[in-house]
Amino acid sequence: MNLSYGAGARAMSLGRAYVAAAIDPTAVFWNPAGLELIPRTSFTLFHNQIFEGTIYDFGGFVYPTLTYGTVGLGFARLGTGDIPVTSRDNVRLGQMNYEEDELYLSYAKKLPFDLYGGFTFKIRRQLFSFINQGATGLGLDLGLMYRPHWEGSLLRNLAFGFSYRNLISPGLKLGSETDNEPYHLTFGLIKSLIVGQGTKFNILLDYHKSRFESATIHAGTEYVFRDLGSLRVGFDNSQLAFGAGIKYSFLQIDYSFGSSIGNGEFPPTHRFSLTFNLGKSRQELILIAEKKRKQREKELVERTKEAERQSFIAKHLKQGKDYLNEQRYFDAYVEFQQVVSVDPFNKEANALMENTNELIEKDLAQKQQEEIAKAVNKELEKENQTYMKLHFDKGTLFLQKNQFTDALVEFNLALERAPGSPVIKEAIATTERRLEAQVRVLVSKGRKQFQEGNYSEALQTLSEALVLAPEDPKLKDEIKTLANRIKIQQYVEQALQLYDLGNYQQALSLFEEAFKMDPSNKRLKDYIERTKRGMGVVEQEMDQESERRYIRGVDLFLAGRYQEALNIWKDLEQKYPYSKKLQEAIRSAEDRLKKTK
Repeated sequence: MNLSYGAGARAMSLGRAYVAAAIDPTAVFWNPAGLELIPRTSFTLFHNQIFEGTIYDFGGFVYPTLTYGTVGLGFARLGTGDIPVTSRDNVRLGQMNYEEDELYLSYAKKLPFDLYGGFTFKIRRQLFSFINQGATGLGLDLGLMYRPHWEGSLLRNLAFGFSYRNLISPGLKLGSETDNEPYHLTFGLIKSLIVGQGTKFNILLDYHKSRFESATIHAGTEYVFRDLGSLRVGFDNSQLAFGAGIKYSFLQIDYSFGSSIGNGEFPPTHRFSLTFNLGKSRQELILIAEKKRKQREKELVERTKEAERQSFIAKHLKQGKDYLNEQRYFDAYVEFQQVVSVDPFNKEANALMENTNELIEKDLAQKQQEEIAKAVNKELEKENQTYMKLHFDKGTLFLQKNQFTDALVEFNLALERAPGSPVIKEAIATTERRLEAQVRVLVSKGRKQFQEGNYSEALQTLSEALVLAPEDPKLKDEIKTLANRIKIQQYVEQALQLYDLGNYQQALSLFEEAFKMDPSNKRLKDYIERTKRGMGVVEQEMDQESERRYIRGVDLFLAGRYQEALNIWKDLEQKYPYSKKLQEAIRSAEDRLKKTK
């Protein structure tokens, strides 16, 4: 026996048919590609006391990263001691110890098309204590796993593995000769049969070929009950092996009983493995990382909003002070009020707003007294001034709430009773300026929503702008365009649902209604053509070459390459527009592409 026999009680109990099932730390030996399928940090300890004091031990550690693949580390040791050494004359010369060990450094990564690849760089060492000689060699193993997501009952849960051990052989030189380890090629598969909730049968089969050995077959089967316990039996090149496993929390214990020498010359032995699965799984860590990313984005948005808020406060505070210096009291009041609206506890803005309001009130009171003094009918003028003040205050309140239209109505009512008031005229000019700015903001927001395809939200936003600017012809045109888009979208969604249900006539009517509203829409034209085909589909027999291409599309579809399959079927559709199976295949591919986006 040597280290090429393998490691792990589970693998041993399955007859070493493990190249497609190595999803634990022993994968550093069996198939490094399997490391990428290990969900969390794990390490395994394996012990096998073979015969006459010969001990075989293995330890493996795996660390999966979130985005950079999986790394593995392993160490195997085979040792025996107290071996008698005699001369040619059968004279006892002493005793010696023999050790053979191997260090594994592995890496695995997911590849396209449900493939997983990996390699193991290894350092091998032999040591003979009696002659005090040892040798060290470097080697390289490669591995692949293919785990497709097939749908059919026969192919579902079927996976394949391939291992090329000693692609670079670790040459061990003792004296003048170099001993090169032979290559080992192994092809394997595993098929899982689900027989209940959390319960399954695994069937495993390996074909193994080595440079100096004839081909061998390894097979095993495993009954797994709810991922808690398992029973196993295997045939290791005609040698029977069996075992069991139990899993509790983070610990998995595996046991195997069988011969550790392929030809069965030595009695079977007991093999044990302990596997510790630690920490959170890769999927859990991805979810945590995603949560942290969203939290960081949220904090960034909040910081950005706070920076924008501070910029807004500084801008309007400065503008208000400038207006105050120019004795444009109402404009100053509005600027300070905007600061208070986003920062209610801003002492400076509150003080300036109160001071500005006093100046406005003082100015209005002075104008009122002047108008009353000049008036012939002083009582009537007092009523006019009271009326003016009432509507001016209402207008100011509406302006604070950004209800610009209502504010303008009130200010104009106030102006009717005090047509020469500069304060009221200033209030009207300020409100109109604020209204125009708000319209620009809403139009910009609505156009952005339109470009992003959020037609309903865009229509609502632009409608709000139209309320503020009802006579704007551009706004009216934009809203009309959006309303048409929304109606077309509703028609298309309803038509597609009817099409999927096979109600081609109703679907065609809706597609045609939508096309009338947008005659240049190529997508709608394609929908109409396809629906007409659907109404008249028949079984069209394809020629031999077309049938071959159709089957090629089926193979691509089963492999998950939906776009490539769709391209082939779309091309065939030009020749066979009324083929029922072709139309069904196209719909299936398009449905899959929608789900994968």
